[in-house]
Amino acid sequence: MPMSRAQRFLERFRAADDAHNPLDMLHEDSEGFGAVLAEAPEALAKALMYDADRAPAGPAFVNPRAYASAACDADGAIVIADPAFAAWAAPLNRGRAELGALRAGRASVSYLLEDRGKFIAVAAAPLAAARHWPLAAEVRRALERGEACYALVAHLPPTLQPRGLATAARLFGFSAREVSMAEALVRGGDVREAARMEGIGYETGRDAIKSAMAKAGCHRQGEFVALCLQIESGEQPGDLAIEPVLRDIFGLSERQARIADTIARGLTREECALRLGLSVNIVKSELKAIFAQCELQSVVQLTTLVGHIQAVAALAEATDIDLSVATRGAEPLRLLPRRDRPGRIAFADHGPRDGIPLICLHTATTGRHLPAKAIAALQAGGVRPITLDRPGFGLTSMIEGDYLDHNMRDILEILDALGIARTCILARGGTMVLAHFAVQHADRFDRAVVLNPEPPPLADGRLGGLQGHVKRLVYSRPGLVAPLATHLSRRASARTVERLVLQVVGGSEADRATLADRDILAAYVRSTQQSAMQGGAGFLAIARCEPHDTVRPLADGSRITILCGAEDTMYAASDSVPYWQGLWPGSRAAIVPGTGRMLLFQRPDLVAAALRGEDDG
Repeated sequence: MPMSRAQRFLERFRAADDAHNPLDMLHEDSEGFGAVLAEAPEALAKALMYDADRAPAGPAFVNPRAYASAACDADGAIVIADPAFAAWAAPLNRGRAELGALRAGRASVSYLLEDRGKFIAVAAAPLAAARHWPLAAEVRRALERGEACYALVAHLPPTLQPRGLATAARLFGFSAREVSMAEALVRGGDVREAARMEGIGYETGRDAIKSAMAKAGCHRQGEFVALCLQIESGEQPGDLAIEPVLRDIFGLSERQARIADTIARGLTREECALRLGLSVNIVKSELKAIFAQCELQSVVQLTTLVGHIQAVAALAEATDIDLSVATRGAEPLRLLPRRDRPGRIAFADHGPRDGIPLICLHTATTGRHLPAKAIAALQAGGVRPITLDRPGFGLTSMIEGDYLDHNMRDILEILDALGIARTCILARGGTMVLAHFAVQHADRFDRAVVLNPEPPPLADGRLGGLQGHVKRLVYSRPGLVAPLATHLSRRASARTVERLVLQVVGGSEADRATLADRDILAAYVRSTQQSAMQGGAGFLAIARCEPHDTVRPLADGSRITILCGAEDTMYAASDSVPYWQGLWPGSRAAIVPGTGRMLLFQRPDLVAAALRGEDDG
């Protein structure tokens, strides 16, 4: 009996190897995906979960200035190293790379080792698997000529990076003293030693670290060091496999590796015990053994060690690596510690300060990043765009509890930090957030523009094609949302995301023309990959709450403008506009010819005009 379309899809999906991204199958056979969703959802869930266990960690945006490179021969002897790598590895007399962990043809976290047991963690791979790594030109040439066998990349301490902790200083507003003490803390392992290295008194150094930690929203020094190292490395996937590396390099037991990883993430001994289901005494005892095994003296040193391993693991395990962090225009990004809630909020105030403040909400499959042309067009229209990552997206911490409420509280804290009394809101997605914000915080709300809003699930008539199948899953198969979110986040390579985006908007001539601009397409792909940085946590939270939430109506919706692209392939205006205008009496709605899903990039002038209160256009 011939296989059904659903069976063929599952067979191909399960058989995909390292050279073939299973996510490409959603592009190549979207109807097969729809068939298996309808006929065998349990089998699809198992296939997605199986793939998640073997998939890479997700995309990584890497700062090449934070890394140094070298190359070695088949026996691990260093053949060539760039100056930064040579300086970093200088303490290793007769250093060689331990290559036993390398899998055939694949990247791995390895280490340099010398006779006395000292080591440096490195990412190691043959050139074919390391082409997108931050390799110095001379190292790359040696590999291309066959003069060396494996690329080695180490993560540099801040003192060897060209700009030190400059990114963390900019994001949090550290003073010069705070930056120098933070860098010394990474080197010295505790505040007293850091102050001695800086030639200042202990109390002065302690106060500088306390001030920097408060600005970063950190309560413990280990947490602070981990955050600074992560920021300087770039934006990394959230699910990096660190515990196996700790076991391989140091010979830690499985329990010790879990404790080391948990403590290095900033938890106290008591919090670690609670999370791992252990007694506090066991955690303390094991931590002493970990310190002895790893030749460490403090939690700060453990955190620094794990931070370096995480940075090289991001190279070895990433689905995709973007090295443009250091070369593209500086994003005015800030990380704002939440008040009375855990985590931080990532946002970028693009200015100008005298423009109309505009909080920009992104969709369930994108992040804060907008094309530079769109930002400039809004600014030219008198607008001050403020982009943010919603909880669980990009660099904004996921948080437990009422997801929509946390979205609103994040907005309020951004406004307070910027001294903005009232704001406009642009909802490219997040229409539910806007709806609740306008009702519950009317005193902080001015105007809003909603682009291509989503209808209630029962009213959504656009359920064909790939996007329709995904919407069906979200609407009616809640058990499949988490496996799908993990799969999408781990397999979101730039090439695959680009193909999927072009397929979703393929029915819109206007969107195809807009995305023919490579800068806009690259920015949109980057934004989509940002949504994958935390394992799809934000997508999962939105899928679980927004389609099924109830909205309180506004008494007066006249300050809200709804703009729908005539060629939008995701939602039909006839399905969504009546619903939202029923909740927002007096709101204005328009279907804009020659636009589609990318309406913001096509007609930013209409958005700016609506925010200025102009009714024409």
